[in-house]
Amino acid sequence: MKICIDAGHYGRYNQSPADRRYYESELTWRLHLLQKRYLEEYGIEVIVTREDQKKDLGLYSRGAASRGCALFISDHTNAVGTVVNDEVDYPAAYCAIDGRADGIGMALAQCVEQVIGTGQQARIEHRRGQHGDYYGVLRGATAVGTPGLILENSFHTNTRITRWLLEEENVDRLARAQAETIALYYNIIKPLPEKKSGWVEEDGGWRFYLGNTGEPVRNDWYQDGGDWYWFDGAGMMIQNDWKTGSDGRWYFLGSSGAMVRSQWVVWKGELYRMTGDGSMYQGAICLQSDEKGALLIQKAVPEVNGKKAVTETEPEVNSRKKGQPETVPNTEGQKKDLPGKIPEAGADRQQKMTGKTVLRKQKEKQRIRRVRKKKNKKRRV
Repeated sequence: MKICIDAGHYGRYNQSPADRRYYESELTWRLHLLQKRYLEEYGIEVIVTREDQKKDLGLYSRGAASRGCALFISDHTNAVGTVVNDEVDYPAAYCAIDGRADGIGMALAQCVEQVIGTGQQARIEHRRGQHGDYYGVLRGATAVGTPGLILENSFHTNTRITRWLLEEENVDRLARAQAETIALYYNIIKPLPEKKSGWVEEDGGWRFYLGNTGEPVRNDWYQDGGDWYWFDGAGMMIQNDWKTGSDGRWYFLGSSGAMVRSQWVVWKGELYRMTGDGSMYQGAICLQSDEKGALLIQKAVPEVNGKKAVTETEPEVNSRKKGQPETVPNTEGQKKDLPGKIPEAGADRQQKMTGKTVLRKQKEKQRIRRVRKKKNKKRRV
């Protein structure tokens, strides 16, 4: 379906005597653009008679611009002379005398009555001139075969109506209701929006939409491939931040949003170890290398019943391990004050001290050799 909408008048025309801020031309310009927007949501094609609000066009040519359309509407507000009259407020549709727009004209006039809440009932009118329709826009629309009407959205000589029309929220409601009325009259159903699915970049971040519902994941974890992600209440993926799981353990979400596993994390100048299931490790950690020089992580296990302590060893790797965490985190919580730094293991300190002692002994031996060589040279001389 195709509709032509005309904003009655141009520039600053027909100032209200009830409120000097109001101009009919400015109201109808805003109204017709909103009508166009909401009609297009129903899949209706909408054209307008002018692109420039300050530009005047002939009446007949504006109506004739509706060639090929199923309906022509010219938006206006009415007046009782040039003085305030708070008694008159009825909405009216002045329909072409051929009667083809009478039905939709009455429906739109009644829509105005209901939305604004006028004291007088809506009506339709016909006005004949010497050459057919009295109004030039309706003569133009009729000439190209388009059912046409002039919609008078109540009276701008009425104080209450004028102030109501000055509110942008009210004008938006009116335009939306008129679009719904047109769609209902012509039995047009608003198409369902296409469901989003998977990763979508929007609003400055990333959301993940579930294909079965078209809704984003909110306040929950979601596993995509081998990685886990957390999404906040707005459905936005969280990056470079901590979350707690239902097990009470901490998990870190990296720059890609994925839960970090089997890696070191530097957070505010402090170093943390993330385990293979993504949880933060707490306890002693010993560092040593294998026969190839690869760094191994040793998690110390305390001595039990007098038996010698053993260690759990895992290689340090750059790639993340795949697999589901032991406990799937599912609770909210922002990490504020994390536990202290990972304590330096005693074995590691001992290893560092041993290395320094050896280095000092080697330097001392070299110094003694140099002194002996100098003394031997003097004796020969």
